[in-house]
Amino acid sequence: MTGLKTTPSTSNPKEHQPHSLWTIFEHLFLPGKDSRSIWIILGVITLIGFFLRMLDLNQSIAYDEAYTFIHFASREFKHILADYSAPNNHIFHTILVGIAYRLFGGPPWVLRLPAFLAGILMIPVMYITARRFFSAHQSLAAAGLAAITPLFVNYSVNGRGYTMLVLFALLLANFAGILVTQKSKPALLAFVLTSALGFYTIPIFLYPMAGISLWVVVTYLFAKESWQDKRRKLVTFLGACLAAGLLTFVLYSPVIFFGSGLSSLVGNEIVRSLSWSTFLENLDPRIIKAWNKWMIGISPIVEYLFLGGFLMSLLFYRKVSNQKLPLQVFLALAVALLLVLQRVSPLPRIWIYLEAFYLMFAAAGLIWLAEFSLHKTAGPARSDRILSFAIPLVFLSAWTSILIARAQNPVYSDLDLLPEAYAADYLADHLQPEDTIVATGPVDIQTAYYLSLHGISFDQFYKRDHPVEIRNALVILRKNSKYKTPESVVDFFKLDQTLDLSTAELVFEYASVQIYSVPVR
Repeated sequence: MTGLKTTPSTSNPKEHQPHSLWTIFEHLFLPGKDSRSIWIILGVITLIGFFLRMLDLNQSIAYDEAYTFIHFASREFKHILADYSAPNNHIFHTILVGIAYRLFGGPPWVLRLPAFLAGILMIPVMYITARRFFSAHQSLAAAGLAAITPLFVNYSVNGRGYTMLVLFALLLANFAGILVTQKSKPALLAFVLTSALGFYTIPIFLYPMAGISLWVVVTYLFAKESWQDKRRKLVTFLGACLAAGLLTFVLYSPVIFFGSGLSSLVGNEIVRSLSWSTFLENLDPRIIKAWNKWMIGISPIVEYLFLGGFLMSLLFYRKVSNQKLPLQVFLALAVALLLVLQRVSPLPRIWIYLEAFYLMFAAAGLIWLAEFSLHKTAGPARSDRILSFAIPLVFLSAWTSILIARAQNPVYSDLDLLPEAYAADYLADHLQPEDTIVATGPVDIQTAYYLSLHGISFDQFYKRDHPVEIRNALVILRKNSKYKTPESVVDFFKLDQTLDLSTAELVFEYASVQIYSVPVR
């Protein structure tokens, strides 16, 4: 039977350290002694999340996915490890994509396989992490939200490293939940490894790492212990953070010493500091945009319910959870401090990990209120049975509603390949040895991806930084983009003196994509 609050079963600091592999696994990943029915419900919720993600696993490739594949994942591993010339290279994720590509080929589902698996694993890991602080029912609700929230579903079928970022952030919070209650070498080692892998996926892992670490440090400082014990814990934990930093440095050493250099990591356009005026001007719009992205596909009523649940989890955190200090405060505080120190204007997708924690605490607050009310009216035993039935029923109903909405939405029913895919099919059949493809972004990268499925290399494209002699140009353009005429594309590459546009011939057109054959002068 679950209560309003739980304390991890391994909370005794004098307890012996686990030794066998199973006891270590249980220590790290099974925070509560839950019944079989709870795990069955979690399995059902995970299956719901799996099927929702499967629906879009093979949808048309997006620009950033294609860019990651063409410039990084499809190239040699030494290039993946050493080239951070663009932040698209989420290195650990790219390595996994590179392995999947070499095993299974280049269809969209293969490029998305690491993100997809991370998106699935995020559901049980959300439960495990939430269970470190909340009751089983609160944790099931949090896992359910991870399963069906549109943003998480979308990023699980987007071949980038963002679902891995969320997964590692949740795992880090789980291990931190152990460390604030007891000394644990396995949890400390897991904290170090998870931190390093999070950083190696995307350097913005600094944000969740900072928030969670700050929470651990302040929790130690406020513990009712002697200063000597506090100092010992702090030294050990800060040593673990330093070890995580050193391991991260080792992982990025190919970039720093043999590749694109340290400046590509710490001085690229994403992390370059802005002036105070520009930073402040961009702050509100970025926050609003991030919030709107979080709430995509969520009705205003549900949005307010989530907000109410989150506020309850914050204001009554002592009753809602077993936290000594509210983790959500330190996650927000770390973001605020780092933004002021860095003065950057991060893209909304950077904060996807925060939505996971926001929904975790929102679910915890709402279920706590439901548990509290049912305990008063129906009694503890009956309220547990009601919630065990209601929670999976709610998420099954939500899943059914999503499927019905998809079936009735013409956006999904008319879903088709990108025009660039059809352009690639045409090129694969008609490309001659003397032809050079000339195209600007995003047409070039997306077409290049689909051409790679035909065995045609990106080297077939003209590049400004590697100009080659052109005998005949095939100019690809999108009529709804900035470069929507052959003249604009040719001018972009400064080829107007090389190509004879007066004899350009339209040889292919589908939707907004056109291909012109342009001979040299």
